[in-house]
Amino acid sequence: MIGRAHRRGPSGIDRVELAYAQHFLAADAPRPAYAVVHLFGWLFGVNPLGARRFVQRLAARWQGGALAGGRGRAFDWVAQYATLLTGHWRAGFQLRRQLKQHDEPPIFLVVSHHHLSREHTVRSIRRSFGARCVCFLHDLIPIDYPEYFPPGKEQAHRRVTETISRLFEAVIVNSQATAESYRHFLSSPPVSSQPGRTIPAANIHVAPPGVGPFPRPARTPDVPHSVPYFIVLGTIEPRKNHMLLLNLWGRLATTLLKPPRLLVIGARGWENELIVDLLERSHRLHGLVEEHNRLDDSGVGSLLTQARAVLVPSFAEGFGLPLAEALASGVPVICSDIPVFREIGRNVPDYADPLDLLAWRDQVVDYSRPDSTRRAAQMQRLAHWQAPSWPDHFEIVERALDEVASSARVSP
Repeated sequence: MIGRAHRRGPSGIDRVELAYAQHFLAADAPRPAYAVVHLFGWLFGVNPLGARRFVQRLAARWQGGALAGGRGRAFDWVAQYATLLTGHWRAGFQLRRQLKQHDEPPIFLVVSHHHLSREHTVRSIRRSFGARCVCFLHDLIPIDYPEYFPPGKEQAHRRVTETISRLFEAVIVNSQATAESYRHFLSSPPVSSQPGRTIPAANIHVAPPGVGPFPRPARTPDVPHSVPYFIVLGTIEPRKNHMLLLNLWGRLATTLLKPPRLLVIGARGWENELIVDLLERSHRLHGLVEEHNRLDDSGVGSLLTQARAVLVPSFAEGFGLPLAEALASGVPVICSDIPVFREIGRNVPDYADPLDLLAWRDQVVDYSRPDSTRRAAQMQRLAHWQAPSWPDHFEIVERALDEVASSARVSP
């Protein structure tokens, strides 16, 4: 989070990290927790007050809070990072001394994949602090679908996942789909042929992350009310399949007298040169497709208020946060017919093959109409959909941590 706090809005992984920081650093947290930073080969404990202030300010800014004192974004960023320096940081030997005051063995909890490719770092933390390790595994998409990532990403993610498999006592995953992918990885030769233990399948805990609605500010969206529009939400990268939608809107531009608009909301990722060229240079898409890559949650919520649907044509996902967030915000969804979307959306969204442009065209045209029966039917189904909650998520996580602590007491 420290490395990504300068962003105007959070990614899916950022949201998970923020929720974990809020949960474990809260004054009424169920167990003692310490925010730690790994710098220059050493582990430091961040002052609890500074860590709480950092998390509070970051949450407020990502949700659309006002900049500090109205002095501008640059000042707000400086003030954001300055909160980390509040009070005294603990060096490694001081942190070890503090941890020894607790009866429970320490658990090193990693919520992102940051630094996990460095197996020696995790081994050093285990050895120096006598720590057990638990992590959140968001997906294995770079391993299962390397074609959607830059060269080298598959090998880097494989190193991360192998480190987890050999050195971590338990793994939290966001969906049954990710759990199945990880179990398949555990049975594959690259892991089973390596020395050392492999994490038991029973220690894989499925805990869908909590999902809430986007804030709905009072201001009116910057889109004319009379023009129907759709939203695609997420980082612009190959597996999100923006190309299908841009090709679709290129066809709608030449076949419909008054085509709907498409709002592309998300930061630019990787391997997206052709998509960017279409967004910036296509005459057919000009005026029909708009890119928004600097919105906070409040800005996204404002645009969602009148969207005909959120479109999620991804080829692969670990969870599918844009789908869940749209449904939690009361907005209908048209999405790819892939297992994880069926798991999360159940019978609510309308599904289509991510390669079937004609099926997507038919649904978009139907949803564009003010009297769309298909959209009305989904709105009725949506009234019965229940979003995953953070309390349910952390109930599973706390049980997993208790199990790891118990096993550590039995077999140090």
